[in-house]
Formats: sequence, structure tokens, C-alpha cells
Amino acid sequence: MTLKIRINLIVSILLFLTLIVGGGIFTIKNARGNIQAEIASTAILALHMLDSEILSYSLSSGRISPANVSSGSVFQLNRLMDIRHLKIDFYDARGQLRDSNKKKTRTKADEPPKWFEAMMDNVTDEMPITKRKVYSKGHIVGELVVTPDPSSEIAETWEEIKGQLLFIGLFFIVVNILIYYFVGRALHPIDSILKALTDLESGNLMTRLPRFNLPELSRISDKFNVMANTLEESIADNQNLTQQLIQVQEDERKNLARELHDEIGQHLTAIHIDASAILKAKTIEVSKQSASAIDQVARQMMDIVHNILQRLRPSGLDQFGLEIALQELINAWQQRHKGILVKYDVRGVFNDLDESILITIYRLIQECLTNISRHAQAKNIQIYLIKYPETIELSIEDDGNGFDQTVKPDGFGLAGMRERVEALVGKLDIKTSPEGTKISIEMPCLTRGEK
Repeated sequence: MTLKIRINLIVSILLFLTLIVGGGIFTIKNARGNIQAEIASTAILALHMLDSEILSYSLSSGRISPANVSSGSVFQLNRLMDIRHLKIDFYDARGQLRDSNKKKTRTKADEPPKWFEAMMDNVTDEMPITKRKVYSKGHIVGELVVTPDPSSEIAETWEEIKGQLLFIGLFFIVVNILIYYFVGRALHPIDSILKALTDLESGNLMTRLPRFNLPELSRISDKFNVMANTLEESIADNQNLTQQLIQVQEDERKNLARELHDEIGQHLTAIHIDASAILKAKTIEVSKQSASAIDQVARQMMDIVHNILQRLRPSGLDQFGLEIALQELINAWQQRHKGILVKYDVRGVFNDLDESILITIYRLIQECLTNISRHAQAKNIQIYLIKYPETIELSIEDDGNGFDQTVKPDGFGLAGMRERVEALVGKLDIKTSPEGTKISIEMPCLTRGEK
């Protein structure tokens, strides 16, 4: 069931209940009161007339004869046929009906529906049957029975109410049509929202929603457009980052290949030459010189391999832990940049943390130091790494010249850092000005095997 039909159905039910409860019950109650009042007034008038007739007949005993009683012409009730709301019957002393004012019967076309009569069935509860004894010469010759008969009044009331019910029915239909139309117009923007979501799902990131007149839908439109802009920028950034990562990987492979070819290859050639010299040497001195050269070249090769492995993965991190690895990283960096003073403070025990957290902290500090050396022209750097029971806070601050965050950098340094942090459900905040830059990072404490 669509929202449009559901709203229309709810409004229709509420309207129907309002019309039935508010209009129907009031109309029925009012009709009952009118019928009771009409029957009561008619009954009072008819009883006064009959009491006068009974008194007159009782005083004139000659008028009431057995023949008159048997023929039912004592009171000539057929003259009271116009009294619609009362049924007046005359019974003789043996209880046989002799005369009545109700001779005609209504056709089915004149009868109101059974449910309407059932709703009026208690109209005469407070109007009991009235009986009058008729005497002649001190003996009972018969009895007049006056019974309330609301059937004709109910029929008249039904005829009046039929018009009202017809009007209510037409009103209900017209209102429902109007509600369906205006609800459809009010919900028409939803079609635009669904179309925009479908376009977004199919990959059309340029889709946007117009500003709607309804405040609620207008807020949805604004939020959707912000979401679409963010999604478009995020996907563009991811694509750019992916391209940069691929390029960096290729550059790193080229550098490794060049170092292996130029440095390792050159040293292996030297070892080969010196080894050949040892084989061909005729004196021990020549062999010692070649062996010493081989030893020196091997040491140089070890340093080259160590540097390559350090770039690929910090060895100290696995062997000695995060604190020692960071100390080696900072010391080695400061040896290359002796004009920059680095102060760092590490608090907490990091041995039980997950490997992804440890390598992320190491690479973040490494990347920040690299960026500072390339761009910041700083003189002082402060690094704080604190482990709390639930979180890890890392702060790296320098007094360099800062940078413009609105300009996207060519490299992937900051973007890569943000990706690393967000992958661990962390937060990265950058504050920069011409007086320096501060990078604050917060990450959850993930222990080994917790991810």
C-alpha cells in the first residue's frame, strides 16, 4: 500500500468516524427525542378525548348495549384513524377485539430499514400501554387499550434522514476525492526524491534535488544535495588517491629496481672481481687485500639492504616494539636534519596493541616528519603519543609556515594519512596557520585479535 493511499485511507476512516459518531448519533438521538415528544403529546390529547367519551357513555347507559359492544360501534374508533402515533383498540369483556383505529397497513416501500427501526426500538420504553375499563350499569362491558405506535413517525423521520444521509454520503465522497488529489500533490516531490535516489544508485553523481515548498521536504532536499556533494567529492578523492597510490607504488618499484641494479649490482660485480683476484692470487698479501675489499663491499651492501627493508617495513617495530622503533626513526631523521629540534613524549605501554595500530602510528609520524622537512621550514617539532584505556592520542606540532587547506596537494601524504586513520575508525584534525601546523589524531585502542 502506497503512502498516498495509506494517508487517504486514514483520513477517510477518521472522517467516516466523525460523521457517524458526530452526525449519526446526534441525528438518531434527536430523532428519538422528537418521536417521543410527538407520541407523548398525541397520547395526552387522545386519552383526554377517550376519558370524556368513556365518562359520557357510562352516564348514558342506554347507549352501551350488548349489540353495540358486539358490533364494535361503541366508540366508533374508525373515526380516529388519523391518529397515527397511537393504536387504540376496544376489547369486549371476554377479551375479544371489537374495534380499532388501525385498519390500514403500510406497504414495504413505506417501511424504513430494519436497522433504523432497531435503533429506534427503545423510543416507547418510557411510554407504557394505557388501559381504560368501560362500565355499563356497574358491569365491565369492555376495555380500551391505548398503545404507542411510533411506526408512522419513524417512517417520516426516516424520510427526512434519508436526505441527510444522502448529503453526508455525497459529502464523504467529494471530500475523499479532494483529499486524494491534494495528498497526491503534496507527496508529488517524493517521486522526485525517488528518481534522484535511483539516479544516484545508478552512478549519476551529478543528480541534485530542487528546493521544495514544504519545509520538511525542503530540509530533505538540502540534506540530499549535501550528501550527493560529499559522495561525489569522496569518490573523486578516492579515485585520485588510488591513482596517486598506484603511481607511488610504481615509483617505489622503480627506485628499488634502480637501487638493486645500480648499488647491489655494482657491489656484486666488485665482489666477483675481488673473488676472482683471490682465486688468481699468487701471494697471501694479494688475497688479503681482495678479501678486505669483499668485506667492505659486503658491509655496504648490508647497509643498502637495511635501508631498503626499512622503507618497506620498519624492522625495529617487530623486534623491539613501537617506542624503540619511533626513537630510531626520530634519531635517524634528526641526523639528516640537524637544524630542526625534535621533542617527543611517549606515554603508555603499546606492546599489546594490534599490529595495524602500531604500523599506522609509525607511518603517521614518518609521513609528518617527511612533510615537515619538505615544506614547513620549521625549526621546532613537538610529538606527543599518549595511550589511554580506550583511546590513543597522537599530536604532531611544528612552527613552520603552514599551508592552505583549501588547495588540494599534489601528493597523497595528508590524504593517505586520513585514509589510514578513518580505516581504524579514528579522527584526524588539522589546524594550520602561518605560525605553524598542528595535527591531532585520535584512534581506538584495538588489542591483538580484537578487530
